[in-house]
Amino acid sequence: ALGERRTQMPKRLKDVIDALKRELLNGNAGEDIVAALEQADAQDLLYHYARLPKLPQGVRDSIDAAGHPLAMPTLIAIAPAIGALATGVKLDVHGTAKGLNLCSFVVGEFASGKGQLDGIIAAWMTELQMQTDIYTQQEEEWAQKTRRMKSGKAPEQPKLPVRMLTLNNTVANIAERLSNTEGKHSFSFTPEADNVALKWKQSVSDFSVMLRQAYDEARYDREAKSADAVRVHIQKLLWNVTMCGTQDALYRVITNYTDGLLSRIAIGRTPDNTFAPLAEHPARLNDRQSERIQQIAHLLPLMEGTAVLPKLEERGRAWLETIRLEAMKNDDRVLARQRMRGCVNAQRITTALWLPKVAETLIRKYGVNGAETRLKHDPQLWVEMLRKQQTEEMLQLFDIIADYLLDNDLYFFRERIEAAYESKNYHGNTIATRGRKGKNDSIFARLASEFSFEQALQQSIAVKGVAATHNSVRQMLKNWKNQGLVSALGDRRWRKVE
Repeated sequence: ALGERRTQMPKRLKDVIDALKRELLNGNAGEDIVAALEQADAQDLLYHYARLPKLPQGVRDSIDAAGHPLAMPTLIAIAPAIGALATGVKLDVHGTAKGLNLCSFVVGEFASGKGQLDGIIAAWMTELQMQTDIYTQQEEEWAQKTRRMKSGKAPEQPKLPVRMLTLNNTVANIAERLSNTEGKHSFSFTPEADNVALKWKQSVSDFSVMLRQAYDEARYDREAKSADAVRVHIQKLLWNVTMCGTQDALYRVITNYTDGLLSRIAIGRTPDNTFAPLAEHPARLNDRQSERIQQIAHLLPLMEGTAVLPKLEERGRAWLETIRLEAMKNDDRVLARQRMRGCVNAQRITTALWLPKVAETLIRKYGVNGAETRLKHDPQLWVEMLRKQQTEEMLQLFDIIADYLLDNDLYFFRERIEAAYESKNYHGNTIATRGRKGKNDSIFARLASEFSFEQALQQSIAVKGVAATHNSVRQMLKNWKNQGLVSALGDRRWRKVE
């Protein structure tokens, strides 16, 4: 247990505690024990919040408005909104500079607190929504004029840069909107991901392709035979999305586990509040918090340029190596594969959460108007200030987010990814373990300091079941040898390298 990766209370332990509480309450005894169990449960809900560093204005207000147990899903939800607002910001990750392109999905049961995010996202996007309302009003006026005209040539439909896009829409309309954004990010939010599953049911593959290309800033083209049909040619597709829904809705939106969409989506999970007591003063967004969020959101569009953050890059590479070795010791291909874009997502989200700190510092020093003036007159100011955010305390935010994203991917999709890879329609390698293993439970840790091929095969079968074959064990030992984890003794025997 002490060797396990740090995470929240395991589900089985949580189920045991809930069963104990019910049993003790039904027997009208053990009130002190019940109180202690409830306290442990309350502390578990605040596990991630307690580990977070001091967060900046706007971000901190968002968490306070959602409630501290919802700290992590709130961060995952607002990051795409911040990335869309800071549309001119590019981040250099692994030598490639791209925008803060993000797609998030917050998963939770009904009444788990997801509804708190509606008002928070709306506060971040207030100015962009006001612009959108003006444009849609102009489009409605054009539509009314067109309908009233009985003869003559109708006025040409205006092509307005509407950047707030509803997901209750068709592929053609979304594509047309995305082509008119003047090279800036569009943003979509839905509190009910079921809308996506229903509206895009017949074209979910198009939805997947568009999100994947938006994540990579890839080119997007849509041709049509009809002269009236929508045809677009977008040099760089820029579209950030935040969705909320139940676990069932998540599986209806993400239906393919090997096409790359899953690895590009940052998944947040609301904590289990099934047996949590109702708070006397439930968290909600107040006017003061909304104002502070809007102050930060107002400054984000003024930041343009490329940020190179060497300490964050170094932190990301160290995390990747740690997870790679953990996965290799357990021959866990799912973990090894999911870590790759998990690192990119975590770096982008971390940067998105650092940008409000830059804005907060300028507001405290110069006021909102003064901060706006400074950013306009010194375009590289925000880059210099962002580099200074690479303190040890703020870099820990990357570790928390990276671990959290990876844990959620495996929590919801490990068995589905394995089943997809093992399908006869997929010509990849077979996949390893069925559950998340701690470092003391890996195949490598189970073996003695000196072991034989047969012992390695035996432990592989114990962990992986029928997926373990002679060939897979030979490849695993070859990987270990190449990594310097073991050395060959001859006669099919091996020794661990200290």
